[in-house]
Amino acid sequence: MISLKDKTVVVTGASMGIGAAIAQEFSSDGANVVLTARKESRLKVVAKSLGGKSLCVKADVSKRADIKRIISAARKKFGEIDFWINNAGVGVHKSILETSEKEYDVIMDTNVRAVFYSFQELLPLLKKQGHGHIISISSSVTRVGIPNVAVYSASKGALNLLSESVANEVRNDGIKISILSPASTETGLMRNFSKQSRLKELSPSRAAVKLTPKEVAEAVVFMAKQDSNAWTSMADIRPLAVRR
Repeated sequence: MISLKDKTVVVTGASMGIGAAIAQEFSSDGANVVLTARKESRLKVVAKSLGGKSLCVKADVSKRADIKRIISAARKKFGEIDFWINNAGVGVHKSILETSEKEYDVIMDTNVRAVFYSFQELLPLLKKQGHGHIISISSSVTRVGIPNVAVYSASKGALNLLSESVANEVRNDGIKISILSPASTETGLMRNFSKQSRLKELSPSRAAVKLTPKEVAEAVVFMAKQDSNAWTSMADIRPLAVRR
């Protein structure tokens, strides 16, 4: 396993939940952490909790100009970017007939377009470096058609295929692109989804079981620390048993 000490990671959606936990895990392993989200006040709270070096960049990752600004700020502060975690994500819990065109656009822009921009803006730099690892947080909802999260599910399915295709374009350049798909996790977004979803119908005995953000973050760091020739391209993470 490689050391993360003095490596630089950019974490999108880092102001809470899984993103904040990922920032904490990388920082605990000695990495320089660039935190980005739309709410700067929350970013500063997370940054203050980290033990190591960090940088906060207020940004909307669905905008190409903001992706460029994040990259520029990270390089100016820390030099090379070693890891980029596409964690920012949004969704609504509505039937397809209730979902507005605006909501569709926001979900696709944040969950897919932002990843597209990160590839286009970051990959040329990673190719020059000869190394780099982009890890995108997807979801287990791509496995089962759960009602009332159709657009969110479609966005994560698109993220998966986009990432997998690009991964095979750049793997010979020493660049890794990975996808991690957590099951339901204790975050605000998933709590809203689970209120009216079919989770109980699909698995009554496990309806209340959720991963913690820290457990997801630990899986991300494991993927990041794999040796240079080892690459986990796609992985699921699920809770093992019912917590009592």
